[in-house]
Amino acid sequence: MLQEHNVVLKNPRNVEVNFASCYPNLYRSAMSSLGFHIIYDFLNSREDIYCQRVVYPYARSLETSTPLKKFDVVSFSLQYEQDYVNVLKMLRDGGIPVRKEDRTSDDPLVIAGGPCASSNPLPMSRFVDLFVVGEAEVILDNVLDRFMELEKPRENLDAFLDIPGVYLPGNPVKIQVVKKMEDAWHPVRQIVPETDDKEFLPAFGRSFLLEVSRGCARGCRFCMAGCMYRPRREMPLKKLFEVAEKGRKATGLSKIALIGAAVSDHSHIEEICLGLSERGFQVTTPSLRIESISDELLTILRESGLKTVTIAPESIWKLRKVVNKPITDEKLIETIQTAFKHEMNVKLYFLMGLPLETSEDLRCMAHSIKRLSKLSTRSNAFRVSVNPFIPKPHTPFQWEKFDFDVIKSNAKYLKSEVNLKSFKMESPKNSLIQYVLSNGGEDLGDFIERSLEKKVPMREWKRFGAEIDPKKGFPWHDVDVGVSDAFLKKEHEKALNGNITPWCETFGCYNCGSCD
Repeated sequence: MLQEHNVVLKNPRNVEVNFASCYPNLYRSAMSSLGFHIIYDFLNSREDIYCQRVVYPYARSLETSTPLKKFDVVSFSLQYEQDYVNVLKMLRDGGIPVRKEDRTSDDPLVIAGGPCASSNPLPMSRFVDLFVVGEAEVILDNVLDRFMELEKPRENLDAFLDIPGVYLPGNPVKIQVVKKMEDAWHPVRQIVPETDDKEFLPAFGRSFLLEVSRGCARGCRFCMAGCMYRPRREMPLKKLFEVAEKGRKATGLSKIALIGAAVSDHSHIEEICLGLSERGFQVTTPSLRIESISDELLTILRESGLKTVTIAPESIWKLRKVVNKPITDEKLIETIQTAFKHEMNVKLYFLMGLPLETSEDLRCMAHSIKRLSKLSTRSNAFRVSVNPFIPKPHTPFQWEKFDFDVIKSNAKYLKSEVNLKSFKMESPKNSLIQYVLSNGGEDLGDFIERSLEKKVPMREWKRFGAEIDPKKGFPWHDVDVGVSDAFLKKEHEKALNGNITPWCETFGCYNCGSCD
């Protein structure tokens, strides 16, 4: 049984726009997404809009059980490429023609936003009327105001093109982001699910999601979000504590999950954790950057209830230089030992198949993982996850290819070599699918639609993957995320030479193009 607190209820007949905020993944993921909470609270703050939630696998709203076809605007949050076929399922089951060309003026306007929509919208362009490129608070108000001005919005999509951040294929667009975190939307009355069913329990449990910062400028060369959402913007201490206190009053929650692309890079991270702890909050965080972890920080986090430290070494030292993550083995070992000293668990994330990786590098990585596991004296205190590297748009590695056969072979080797119960390996097949969906163009539309009806054979995914040629240009060439191609090319060259680009916030600007 599922019960929700802080659900917004309005009379749909008393608003100008009935808006469906759709999450094409399971409830557990949806309610762990701060972005999903932001859109819900942001739009419902307007008296002329009623925003309701629709979560996969359902095609009716959680609030009033309204089918998608009855809404004026249907919006999808595209967080993961693998969710694309779920979007089509929700449209079909909600009574909306899957292809935009088959819809009439009586059908809802279908829009999409989120990281995938901002990086490469082309694979979903046959199904989505308009894309929102960037952060929702900056764009959605203008989109909905224009929607209300038009008599037949679906028949006049070009009328939206003068809104910064709105994308239609063939029309250049520049990403829009909130300039200062004080101007971002901070939902206080977050929906709190109450259930005995673990399937409906959010990733952070019963926690209030507190946004510490947006963006990251560390410059990891494989990280799409780190390139797209620059510059880093952080919340002032006073504002953070105000939101936390208001959130506890509105939700009854005293556990805080710190949210941000680079939480531990906040210039006052220790003061944040200490201040929240002194105010009676438990504090948890999805991950921490090794460079920012101190003994004092872990002491505060442990005392406030954090049990597991999640960090990402990525690979061995040679390849950490390639990806621009200059963490020494000594620092990594010191951080893990400090966590174990505080009787905390440690979870490590590694990447396999990085540019310049050799079979010897893979052997060294397996040896390193086994050596690090021996630092723990407690069973089940050490966990490792390895993911195949996937070239992503708008990163220095967008010019790299994904070799499925090599990845498959290397995954088999690592599984046999690292004999740990707590060792987890992402499927090479799923990684190939993600690669194709991340880097493909409009022609993927037919392929995605076929996936709606039946499982597509792996040989066809391999064929699509082989046809992707970064040297011939990119489908997303009309999407400007701020970081220039010239900067990305220079970073790609530095990667292949094993050269590091130090953190700009410490060593000065490299003119990547994202800052005004």
